[in-house]
Amino acid sequence: MLPLVQLLRRDEELYGMLMKPRRPRAVVLCPTRELSEQVFRVAKSISHHARFRSTRISGGGRSRPQEDSLSAPVDMVVGTPGRLLQHIEDGNMVYGDIKYLVLDEADTMFDRGFGPDIRKFLGPLKKRAEKPGDQGFQTVLVTATMTKAVQKLVDDEFQGIAHLRTSTLHKKVASARHDFIKLSGGEDKIVSLLQVLEPSLAKGNRVMVFCNTLDSSRFVDHYLRENQIFTVNYHGEVPAAERVENLKKFKSEEGDCPTLVCTDLAARGLDLDVDHVIMFDFPSNAIDYLHRTGRTARMGAKGKITSLVTKHDLRLGTRIEEAIKKNESLESLTSASVKQDVIKSQQSNQKARASTITTPKTKKFLGSSKFGRKPTTQASARKSVAGKTGRRSTSTQASNSKPVTFSKSKKSFNVDMKKDSSKGRKSGVVKSPASKLRVVGFRGKSSSGGK
Repeated sequence: MLPLVQLLRRDEELYGMLMKPRRPRAVVLCPTRELSEQVFRVAKSISHHARFRSTRISGGGRSRPQEDSLSAPVDMVVGTPGRLLQHIEDGNMVYGDIKYLVLDEADTMFDRGFGPDIRKFLGPLKKRAEKPGDQGFQTVLVTATMTKAVQKLVDDEFQGIAHLRTSTLHKKVASARHDFIKLSGGEDKIVSLLQVLEPSLAKGNRVMVFCNTLDSSRFVDHYLRENQIFTVNYHGEVPAAERVENLKKFKSEEGDCPTLVCTDLAARGLDLDVDHVIMFDFPSNAIDYLHRTGRTARMGAKGKITSLVTKHDLRLGTRIEEAIKKNESLESLTSASVKQDVIKSQQSNQKARASTITTPKTKKFLGSSKFGRKPTTQASARKSVAGKTGRRSTSTQASNSKPVTFSKSKKSFNVDMKKDSSKGRKSGVVKSPASKLRVVGFRGKSSSGGK
C-alpha cells in the first residue's frame, strides 16, 4: 500500500493530478469482501497522513451508498471484481484516469474463477493504452504463493511481467512450531481434536480449526458446542454479514474468545492475531498448508500449528514434515504427486529386483509332470531331480534318509521319496487322507499317493 500511495503523490507533483468524481487513479482488487475491508482499513489509516481519499466497493452491501461514494472526488477504490464491474456498467465509475491496478491474492484470483472478471476489467484499460499519447497503466500482482499452473496463466495474461520473489517463498513460517500427530486408525479423530484444543484454550490462546468441507466444519462445530466450547463459523454457507460479525467476535478482547471453525475460505488474506492453528482435516496440497499456517506467527510473532494426520494423508504429511525440517520449498507437494512418486519408486524397485534374478538353463519340477508350474525359488529347483539322465541333485541325495517337510498356512505334510521304476527317477508321494492337495509353489492336481 505504501509504494502505491508514494506513486500517487509523485504523479501529483509531476503532472498536477487532482481528485475527480467517478475517476479513480488506483484500483485494488481483492477476492473476498473481508479482504477488501481489511485493505480498505489500511488505506484509510494511511490517508490521514498522506492526504488522499479512498472508498470501498464490494459485494454484500447496498449499491446506493457505494454509488454516492463514487460520485465524490476519489483517488483510490478498493473492492471486489464483480461489484466494481457492475458499477462500471451502470456508469458510476469510468476507466479514464486509472493508472495503477493491484491484484491482491493474485493466485486466488486466477485459480478460483475470477479470471473472466479480471480479463473483462483489463480489456478497456489495454485498449486505452494502445491509443497514441496515452501514458498506459501499471499492474501489480501480490501473492504469498504462486504455483506453476497459476504462473503460466499470469504470464499469458501479462506478457513481459517481472517476477520479484522473496527467499521465503513456499517455505515454512520461521517463527512457528509445526507438530504432526499421526493417527493410527484406532483413535477417534474428533476426540483427538478435543485433546489438543482444550489445553490450548486453557492457556488463553486464540485458536483456528481448519476443515476441508462444509460437512466436516459443521460436524466439528456441533461436537465442540456439545462439549461446552464456544465457537464461531467461517465458511461459504455463512452469509457475508455474519462472517464479518464472527470475525469481530473472534478478534474481540472482551469476554471469552471463541474458537474459529472454518474452511480454507479463512486461509488467505485475513490478518488475524492467532496463537494456534489446528488442522482437523489435513489439506490435499502443500500450498493450502502454507496458507493455513500463515494465519499464525505473523510479523515475527510466535505461533503453533498442529496437524491431525490420518492414514489417508500420511504420505503427504510425512513429505511436508520432512521438507519443513530441511527448510525446503513445499511448492510441488500434493497428494497426487506424492502418490505418483511412490508408484514410480515401487516400479523402479521391482525392475531392480527382476534384473538380479538368474534363471537356470534346465528347468525341472518336483513330482509328477501333472504339475505345470515352475518352483517359486531356486532352492526348490535344486530339490528337483535332474530329468532323464537319472542324476539327482545334491539336495535330493541328502534327503534320502529323512522325509522332506513343506509348510503352508501352519500345516505340514510329510513327503517320502520313492523310486519310480518306470521312469528312472524319484517322485514325490504325499501321505494324506485327502485325495487332492495343494503344495507350496504349485497349483493344479496333486499326484496320486501310495501307488
